[in-house]
Amino acid sequence: MKDMKHSVILAPGTARAFTLEEGDVVKVISPEGGQGGDLTFLGFDQSLTRNINGWEKWGNLKITFYADPGMKLYDGDGVPYLEVVEVNSDLRVDIMYPGCWREIYEDRRPGCRDLLSEALGVERKELTGMASFLVKCRVDEDGYMFSAVDSRPGDYLTLKALRPVTLAVSTCPDTELQANPSDLVVEVSKG
Repeated sequence: MKDMKHSVILAPGTARAFTLEEGDVVKVISPEGGQGGDLTFLGFDQSLTRNINGWEKWGNLKITFYADPGMKLYDGDGVPYLEVVEVNSDLRVDIMYPGCWREIYEDRRPGCRDLLSEALGVERKELTGMASFLVKCRVDEDGYMFSAVDSRPGDYLTLKALRPVTLAVSTCPDTELQANPSDLVVEVSKG
């Protein structure tokens, strides 16, 4: 009999891909708090995801900055692949930022786009979108930006696969944003 659930620990600045079947559930936990991360799947379209969720939430032409519980993550054809089931945190799942890359860091460490593309086995330019989770953002006259990642110990995000998909999850490698650079735990439960 196969395991119905397995857990993986992701150290800061690492990523891993998970092959999911329809109905599988993924829970990403910040056990110590202070650590956020990013996720994506091949074909994930942030713009279409913002647009479709905006229409569904407000019934008119608005876009959303966040994927809250009940919202879905879509590909470029408008096909939903993942549903946000629960966000047990005061923080959000941001669907605005495209992610960071090694060229923006002085020390050239891998950014989340580098980590996620490597986990999926594709070139970085093939990542069409990503979502950041357990983050706080703000808007001011200069634009939209992350302000901090200060999750509480045990904060988590739960997603459900709506169809077969390979999901990649990373721990944010930006040590200036993280309140407490630490591990994330990814639990996959078979549907």
